Amino acid sequence: MIKRTSRRRTWLIVLAVVVALAVCAVVIFRPKKAKYRTAPVQRGNVTISVSATGTLDPVNQVTVGSQVSGTVENIYFDYNDIVKAGQTLATIDPRNYQAAVQQAKANLASAQAMLDQDQLTAARADTLYADKLMSYSDYLQAQTSLEVDRAKLQQAQASFDQAQTSLAYTTIVAPMSGVVVARKVDRGQTVAASFQAPELFNIADLSLMQVEVSIDEADVGKLDTGLTATFNVDAFPESTFSGKLVQVRNEPVTVSNVTTYIGIVRVENPHLILRPGMTANVKIVVSEADNVLTIPNAALSPRLASTIGFTRPVGSRRPGQPGAGRESLAGGAGQGGQRRGGQGRGPGMGRRTRPGTAAPESGGVAAPPETAAQQTKMVFVLEKDRPVPRQVQVGLADATNTEILSGLSEGEPVITGLGKNTPAAASQNRGSPFGFGGGPPRGR
Repeated sequence: MIKRTSRRRTWLIVLAVVVALAVCAVVIFRPKKAKYRTAPVQRGNVTISVSATGTLDPVNQVTVGSQVSGTVENIYFDYNDIVKAGQTLATIDPRNYQAAVQQAKANLASAQAMLDQDQLTAARADTLYADKLMSYSDYLQAQTSLEVDRAKLQQAQASFDQAQTSLAYTTIVAPMSGVVVARKVDRGQTVAASFQAPELFNIADLSLMQVEVSIDEADVGKLDTGLTATFNVDAFPESTFSGKLVQVRNEPVTVSNVTTYIGIVRVENPHLILRPGMTANVKIVVSEADNVLTIPNAALSPRLASTIGFTRPVGSRRPGQPGAGRESLAGGAGQGGQRRGGQGRGPGMGRRTRPGTAAPESGGVAAPPETAAQQTKMVFVLEKDRPVPRQVQVGLADATNTEILSGLSEGEPVITGLGKNTPAAASQNRGSPFGFGGGPPRGR
């Protein structure tokens, strides 16, 4: 009995040792979780753009109407037909207008005959009055009749011309070359031009299109004519079309207290695949940089320093700058930085005149907006599992990445945040060689 109890105790001790060794092995050999999220400095493209939505329309489009009333006799073109300027599109029954021309022509001939007769009478009256064989009143009546007949002849001529013009209007011709976008009448239909010209056809030159986009008030200051614009339409989702911003209209459009401005993007359409009325999702490129060093915008967040635990200013020396002054890694004054109200501002955040406002020395006159200048900002580079502050010169920045002009090399890991399941930043940076975290700050 004693022997069995001793054997059981031995097995329990062995089992406990094995479990302890297994736990130690798991703790020692398990992969360490990263304290920080990092992203490498890599080459890429940075594009600043303005997005808008608009509708495609032809640049040149005309509505063909009728200036005379009548029954449509013939139609020679239909939807999507290509027409040339001067070609006959349709005809209106001309018989009434032909009769009007004949009547006007007869009235013109009658007026001409009466004028010829009165001219002879007036010439005879001149002779008789000169020989004092006619009274002055009879002479004056002959001259007056001649002037009246001349006016009647002019009136008859005008009526004849008008009748001929109306007859010509019965032939509807194309005023421009293009494509018949719409046909709004049928053969045998009666059109009435009493108050306004009825619409018969819509003709458009589809080889040159434009997109009328609504630009937000916050973005209109970034745009200027000549900028490149790209867009796509739902009909061709895999195709990207390129055009130019040719106009930004100054007239504001206010809907529900939201102000927008109309921009015109013009695009060539040689294959006629773009059609009127298509909805276009437009991206207007303001500026871009290709094949440059970039980092994620999260690496430049002003809250990053406090997130990873760097919350106090320290004295640091940059290579080549012995005796560098104190810097605040949580947005302190660096190169080009300024202080206001006793608090440090971010590096490179110097005083800038806001677009559309007057500079202090301009005497109240609105100054033109400044161009985007290089700025000095702070990032944290992971070196030997420790964050090291680094000042960098930044350029363009889009919604995702920022261009790096100097201060970083390709491939270097920059910190963008804390890793998963990382303890609080204050506790993980105790005893940091940079003097951050708990404990009193280092002396100078």
